[in-house]
This record gives sequence, structure tokens and C-alpha cells, in this order.
Amino acid sequence: MWVFGASAVVGEDAFALKSTVETGWTSNATETTDGPSDLFVEHEHELSLTGAIGALSLRGTLLFEQTRFATISVEDDMSAAAGVEATLELDKGMALRAGYAVTRDWIGEGLPLDGTLIGIAGGKVTHETMLELAVAGADQQVSMTVNGSWRYPEKSVISGLPIVLPPVRLDPEVGVVGVGVNWEKAVSSTMAVLGRLKGDFSNVPEDDQIDYVRLPGTAGTAAGGIRAKEGNLFVEFLAGATMVWPLIDPALREVLPYLAMQSEIALSERWSVALRAEKRVELDDPLDPVASGVSEVELSARYRMTDAISLSAAISRSDEAGIFDPSQTRQVQSASLRLDYVIADQASLSLAALRKWVEASDGDYAVDRYTLAINTQF
Repeated sequence: MWVFGASAVVGEDAFALKSTVETGWTSNATETTDGPSDLFVEHEHELSLTGAIGALSLRGTLLFEQTRFATISVEDDMSAAAGVEATLELDKGMALRAGYAVTRDWIGEGLPLDGTLIGIAGGKVTHETMLELAVAGADQQVSMTVNGSWRYPEKSVISGLPIVLPPVRLDPEVGVVGVGVNWEKAVSSTMAVLGRLKGDFSNVPEDDQIDYVRLPGTAGTAAGGIRAKEGNLFVEFLAGATMVWPLIDPALREVLPYLAMQSEIALSERWSVALRAEKRVELDDPLDPVASGVSEVELSARYRMTDAISLSAAISRSDEAGIFDPSQTRQVQSASLRLDYVIADQASLSLAALRKWVEASDGDYAVDRYTLAINTQF
């Protein structure tokens, strides 16, 4: 999914190119029960152009990603995306932002079955939009946002079977539109109170509702919290509730807790620790026909050994369960270690190791992954 960034600002480079090339080994290339090991290469490139005409700032971005496996070629993936963002300063303290992005994905999946590897080659096109009006005063700010995402899966080709099957679409078309208001007010030089109201609405074509057992849903969220920075400690915390229901029967509504929290503390000049936690509702790609409840937590630490070398470690856990079909579950736990070495201002090397454990309704598996990456920026 495309992530809209901050608007272009004065002094930002008009041209920027970021690239990452990564190679490594994985113990489970298909990420399935008893999946095969393989070597792989991944590369990612981002080209951005920024400029300004009076009060209007513009940014255009192109993204390209590809993953290739040495032997399990049915798992090869590729993605290309293009996006444009604009910011218009309407008045002092008032700005209007808009963005549009389109992403084309070519997706490969492998499914080991009785000693045979079944290949599923598919794709999808995703359109995303964003519109935001931000108004800032002396001690408070309000932003009103409308965003949308529309996913159009294509027909998949299935290989590795004794018979030839015609191409078939395996996933429904889904659109999700969100409307939100975020408010913050400074109560001191180190603290601000926060408020959030948000509504999300998913849509599925009628034919797809029947063919793929997927139903549109609605979710409304209300939350409040604080943001504080005191010395080496930063904390942002929002807590509240989300009400979610299927469009066909609002009486089936459920209320779930909502949480968005992040904090970081610098223990010394070299040591820092960060914590992130989230509880939310997933409407775009849920486990059950309507919506999933998702809980995520991550604890990470970073040690700067020298000005050029740093060591990072993280542990995380994610739990997802169907809200209206609790039998559909997925739990992911991971532990990672990463060493970064800055070669020059525009280049760095990374060594990383990852262990992931997955428990899901359709099977459990584990993945080990070791990688070497070179990162460049111009």
C-alpha cells in the first residue's frame, strides 16, 4: 500500500533517488507448512521529484520493487507504482493537501502439495487517493482527511496440476473509504492533548459478495490521548473504541478497544529503546467476510557502536482474528537482529537475521531469513 508522505518543503532536494539491493537465504520460501528453502535477491528503487510554484508545492514519485528466487520461481514478485502529491498554502496556518497513487502488482505464490509445488501467478491494480485540510492556530491544530483505496485483482494462472485450468480470479474487488478528524492542543511546552474521530466504509460489488463470501462493513472510531516529550523521553498515546458492523445487518455491531501508542527513550548517547502498540479494525483484507480485529506490539532497541556502525534488535507479535467469525485467526511472532554500517554519506551496508513463527487457521510454520543489503541515496 502506498504511504503518502509529508508535503514538499522549501530546501528539499528537487531530485532524489533511493535504492536498496538485498540478497539472502530463507528457510521457507513459500511461507507455508514444510515450505522449501531458497536463495533470493530483492531490489527496491524510489525516484522522487519535487518543486514549487508560488504557494503550491508538488512531489512526484516512482517506485519499483522486485523479488527473485534462485529455484522457487513461482514465488517471484514485482511491483511498480506512481504517485503525485500537492500542497497548497491557502492562508497563514491553513494548507490543503491532495494525493493520488496507482500500484500494479505481479504476485507469485507457491503451495507445496503431496511433493509437488503448485504455482499461482496473479496480479492486482490498486488506486489510492488522499485529501486533507489542516488548520493550525497559536496552540492547536485540526486536520480533516478523506482517503480511499480501491483494489482490483486480476485473474490468476495456476500451474503444476495434472490438468490445465483456465485463469480464474481468486479475490474480490474491494474499496475502502475513510473520513477522519484529528485535533491536538498544546497544554504546556512539553505536552499536547489529542483527539481523533474516524469512519471507515468498505464496499464490495454484489456479484463478488456472493462469489467470494465477502461483505461490506462500516467502522467508527473515537479516541483521545496525549503527546509528551520530556528530556530524552517521547510518548504518544491514543485510546478509545471502535464500533464495527456489516452493512447488511447493523444489529450485529461489535465494539472493540482502539489503541495507537508509540514511545521512545534515549538511555544514553548510544542506547535507545522504542515501543509501539496498536489495536485496530481491518476492513481492507480481513480474515472473516466483514472485518478483523488486529493487535500489534513491537519492542526495539538500538545501540550506536560508533558514528558509522549501529546494532538494532526487535521482537514483535501480531494477533488477528475475525470479528464475526472468531474461528479465523492468525498469530505472527518475530525476533530480528540487524547491523548497519555507513560507508559514506550516500551509501550503507546492512546485515540482518530474522526468525518468524506463524500460527494460523490454515496451518503453522516458521521462517528463518538472513540477508545482506546495500542502500544508496542520491
